[in-house]
Amino acid sequence: MEQPKQVRILYLNEWDRFERTLFRLKQGYELQFRLGPSLQGKDVNVNINYPAASDSFERHRFQTLQWQNPVGGDDSDKYCAVILQMSGSFQFYYVSRNNQRIGAGFIIVDPILRVGHDNQVLPLDCICLQTFLSKCLGPLDEWEARLNVARQTGYNMIHFTPLQTLGLSRSCYSLADQLELNPDFSRPEKLYTWNDVARLVEKLKKEWNMLCITDVVYNHTAANSGWLKKHPECSYNILNSPHLKPAWLLDRALWHLTCDVVKGKYQDRGLPAAIENGSQLDNLRTILWEDIFPKLRLWEFYQVNVDKVVSDFQNALQYGEKKKCDTKQPLKVIQDPEFKRFGCAVNMSTLLKLFMPQGNSPNEIEECCNAVRKRLEELNGERYQELHWHHEQAANCTLGTVSYERLADYGPKLGPVTLKNPLVTRYFTYYFEEMSLAQEEPMMYQPEKAVYFMAHNGWVMGDDPLRNFAEPGSNVYLRRELICWGDSVKLRYGKKPEDCPYLWAHMQKYTEITAKIFYGVRLDNCHSTPIRVAEYMLDTARRIRPNLYVVAELFTGSEEMDNVFVTKLGISSLIREAMSAGDSHEEGRLVYRFGGLPVGSFAQPSVKPLIPKIAHALFMDVTHDNESLIKRRSAHDALPSSTIVSMACCASGSTMGYDYLVPHQISVVSEERLYPVYNPNTRPEYLGEVNQQSGIIAGKQAINKLHRELGANSFFQVYVDQLDEDTVAVTRHCPSNHNSVVAVSRTAFRDPNTSYYKTELSPMYIPGEITEIIMEAMTVHRETDDYREDKYFINGLPQYTVNIHEHTQLSDSKIVKTEVTSKDRSDYVYKINFENFPPGSIIIFRVSLDAKAQETVGILRHHLAQFSPHYKVGSIPDDAPSTILTQSFKSIASDITLADLNLLFYRCDFEEQEDGGGCYSIPNIGALKYAGLQGFISVLADIRPRNDLGHPLCENLRAGDWMMDYISNRLIAHGGKLEEIGKWFEAMFAFVKNLPRYLIPCYFDAILVGAYKTLVDVTLNQMSSFVQNGSSFVKQLALSSLQMCGVGRLPALPRLSGCIEGVPTRHNYITGEIEQCCVSLAAGLPHFAAGLFRCWGRDTFISLRGLMLVTGRYLEAR
Repeated sequence: MEQPKQVRILYLNEWDRFERTLFRLKQGYELQFRLGPSLQGKDVNVNINYPAASDSFERHRFQTLQWQNPVGGDDSDKYCAVILQMSGSFQFYYVSRNNQRIGAGFIIVDPILRVGHDNQVLPLDCICLQTFLSKCLGPLDEWEARLNVARQTGYNMIHFTPLQTLGLSRSCYSLADQLELNPDFSRPEKLYTWNDVARLVEKLKKEWNMLCITDVVYNHTAANSGWLKKHPECSYNILNSPHLKPAWLLDRALWHLTCDVVKGKYQDRGLPAAIENGSQLDNLRTILWEDIFPKLRLWEFYQVNVDKVVSDFQNALQYGEKKKCDTKQPLKVIQDPEFKRFGCAVNMSTLLKLFMPQGNSPNEIEECCNAVRKRLEELNGERYQELHWHHEQAANCTLGTVSYERLADYGPKLGPVTLKNPLVTRYFTYYFEEMSLAQEEPMMYQPEKAVYFMAHNGWVMGDDPLRNFAEPGSNVYLRRELICWGDSVKLRYGKKPEDCPYLWAHMQKYTEITAKIFYGVRLDNCHSTPIRVAEYMLDTARRIRPNLYVVAELFTGSEEMDNVFVTKLGISSLIREAMSAGDSHEEGRLVYRFGGLPVGSFAQPSVKPLIPKIAHALFMDVTHDNESLIKRRSAHDALPSSTIVSMACCASGSTMGYDYLVPHQISVVSEERLYPVYNPNTRPEYLGEVNQQSGIIAGKQAINKLHRELGANSFFQVYVDQLDEDTVAVTRHCPSNHNSVVAVSRTAFRDPNTSYYKTELSPMYIPGEITEIIMEAMTVHRETDDYREDKYFINGLPQYTVNIHEHTQLSDSKIVKTEVTSKDRSDYVYKINFENFPPGSIIIFRVSLDAKAQETVGILRHHLAQFSPHYKVGSIPDDAPSTILTQSFKSIASDITLADLNLLFYRCDFEEQEDGGGCYSIPNIGALKYAGLQGFISVLADIRPRNDLGHPLCENLRAGDWMMDYISNRLIAHGGKLEEIGKWFEAMFAFVKNLPRYLIPCYFDAILVGAYKTLVDVTLNQMSSFVQNGSSFVKQLALSSLQMCGVGRLPALPRLSGCIEGVPTRHNYITGEIEQCCVSLAAGLPHFAAGLFRCWGRDTFISLRGLMLVTGRYLEAR
């Protein structure tokens, strides 16, 4: 069935700020811009850098979209549009007549990924990614054997860490040459090139149905990069960034302190090379304050030379020209841009204004100079105090680093201070021979040497990610706040390619090589990479690979700040870590947060407002930066946590080693061993091989297969249920056929071998019919040798495997016993009793509606298909429809009068009370504004876009049938055409009442929305041509004619002459006589809608022309 065109409408209002709002769209969608209330009637232009049909994308080239107004008149239907056929990030802004920018924002369009010989689409929610450290794959001709582990485990995307030549540290992310393939991948007799990598990537795509992505590292390069020494201007060095000189001097002092500690010079002061306790840290603090800081005198770089300034001031008084100074600026220190000791200055004009001698005598001039000296010393004192605060932070950070690296149980435990493992990581490169600190300081002022004192890269905890911490104005290096990567140099791009031509060109070439081979990139260190650089490079990549898949991991600390990077860079998926969860409850919350809509969500129209979204997630059970799950939690938790992650409605991922239970983090720096290969017949003692019995590989293969199935078959509704403190149930639901998959996972955040877990679990209730157990599995111990770390291969725990059974019936389960129960007439419920469900176990059920409910839904969708083709999916014919349902609703409602439509749509509480009723009242909300359909539609209009299924109206629908009975019974009681419509609602609601309660709100909404739209069309067709051909705004105003014009139980107007034809009449059930029943105008709502004041002459006649004459209701107006 052809899908309706998807249109999203963004309403623009004055001073809207969308820069930190994420709008995600798919290719093929039409994006319409329309004027909101604050801009209607104004001359506004919308500009967007989405290219015109024949153009390529250029970020700084905008086109002005042309307004279209199909109806004319006012601006309510006026729009400009763009059809999105290209992935990436696109900026828009809108301006007023005088070209003043009013508002701006971004949209991102998802890429379309394809795999296989036939280029079948791989939806983003079907991605199962696994990360490999490239250097652990061995020579290129061995890669397939090792990558086959991912294939046999069910992954369809491989993420390679960088494949380029590595720096001296051997860190996967410290690249010595961004353009050359790592020589480790070649053999002495065979040199491999990028072309060989490209052939492998294409083979994996076409034959294995796997896509490959890799990292791009823009923010730093290895300290030993050959090109960097030829082009030191590409770094932040103390020649082009002289503000770093004090930090460099402190860094050298700390290095010399390391050398002295290694030599034992501070042993007698309680600071040995082997730092083992807090007392020794205190001694280190004392040494910093007594020996290091005073000798460096760093404050002098921020102070003025008092004697020189006073001398200059005195000369200006005696010999200088007296200039009138009107400045109102206070006297302050002007920082020396070259950062020389006592190189700062003050504004002499300001000084002359503030300090003028009373006369010209030598004594008076000397007295004035003394006052100047005093003030300058005060200013220097303020600078000294600032440096004291910086020293305090530097001392705290230094001690914190030493404590983490050498004392903390969660740290690396580096051991004694050595030259290889210094007291703290060096912040700057130093390529020259060692000498004393006093000899090194003059090198700061020798350009040919200063240019090679380059700042290392790193990250700053809690820092503003939009601030470059190496730029002037930042004191991160001076305050030792950088968590430093001592093997990498931070790159200095400037603001545009002209600022550092070689660096931009070099990285552009690096990007082009990557994009030609790989189908996606991971932006390493994204939050610290200058956005303008990442934009430029990604634009380059997308010119080569238009559907580039872009992933990144952000540590900004806020979703709003994440959106800045996501929207500007067009990030396809943000990496989210399950390891950030401290317990199973938090892990389940992450599933709900990062993927899918709530179960039972409302059907959305194909044309609807554009609403903000969260970034699409690549939800990973563990990343290569995470500590091992086995160390952090337990080996038993690998299977259940992987299941929870895979049940999220988003991309999922893992890291090679997790599935076969490597008990430690595989270090991106120090690990040099090789990954194992796949051998289906291997044995546990063969440490270089794995198979389905290794760790949880068999379980992960089944889980990944299920993840792909759920994503491909539109199981995009999610429900997470915390059964107890360790057990999480995740439901994925398909709204078109209402089939579900329910995965129950019993986590093991604590080692079951050493921690207490309760043995009896409360039963679980699953509504619907369980058709099969997709799989049940548990982590079990097997007899084999204990784990020992191999010298050559990255091996896992051999003693654990997974006992798995797939596609079995409930009666064959080894884990649960079930019984069928029922909560009420419409819920067919299974009671699940867990009999053998230890920590580390999972069970996954396939659930459908029971046969009667399936039939009911199918027939209901058949009748709803008259309103939208969306409901044709899953519909079945109604072979025995009730009489009222044999004709379409449009036919039933075609001849209803406008007077009856008033009652059907509206009537406020006072009007309804005249008939002895009232508006429907909802607990926690109160009475609705109208008794008719509009009362419900207005509330649903707020609920529907947000899928707020917790709203009191939805709770009321799930709790009982009262709302449905109110709507149908109210109409039936009025007889005539209203009775027919009421019986139609009654027949439709009869289907809804027999559905599971969680489905009632969405189908109730579907019935009301379909009927409401049909009735609006019927209404407008009875009005004047001005209304019928008018704009949306005119039509909405015309509906107020229904709202204000109605027939009450009591005649509101005097009798009309019997000579007038066509006067409506009715039977008075009290007097038994026939009486006139003309519509009357309400003077106001709600207080002037009933009784004596309803027809208040002044108000009704003021509104008569607009409500009745303009709408063509001439007879009723008469």
